Amino acid sequence: MVSTWAMSSLRIPLRIPGYELRAWTAQDAAAFQKYADNLEIWRNMRDEFPYPCNQLDAERWIAQALNRTDGLYLAIGNGQEAVGAISLHIHDDIRRYSGVLSYGVGQPFWGQGIATAAIASISDYALTELNLVRIYAKVFSTNRASVRVLEKNGFEQEGYFRKGVYKQGQFLDQVLYAKVI
Repeated sequence: MVSTWAMSSLRIPLRIPGYELRAWTAQDAAAFQKYADNLEIWRNMRDEFPYPCNQLDAERWIAQALNRTDGLYLAIGNGQEAVGAISLHIHDDIRRYSGVLSYGVGQPFWGQGIATAAIASISDYALTELNLVRIYAKVFSTNRASVRVLEKNGFEQEGYFRKGVYKQGQFLDQVLYAKVI
């Protein structure tokens, strides 16, 4: 298990071509709000993700990420602003060698390989530096782009949950993907 002490000594930022995975800052709130206030993004997120997203929502979301000690909660930055987010919640107790992956990139940055590179970077880091043996993500079956970036990174489908989530007044299927060493 990665302790709070170990989290404070992590080798962050992680670099990817043209971007970095770094700690959030309070100054990221404006960019977070700009990219998160998007129905197309919210459709593929948990309902707890704010939509519409205002400045106060963005500040709260970033503050929450900064105060967590149970994993990596990082901004995807391009040198000027945060264009996305990636997190790896690391479990405890009997699942202490597992982490659940979440990620998202602002719509203007879709299709540029940013999510693919970010997932590759955080996965490699978690499996080598943090000694995890399993990383997994649950995505809506309708989110083909998300499924594709996981597959590109060697994640394999392990489960399919028919009517696994309820979003926007309808049941959706959810797919479980995992990368295991």
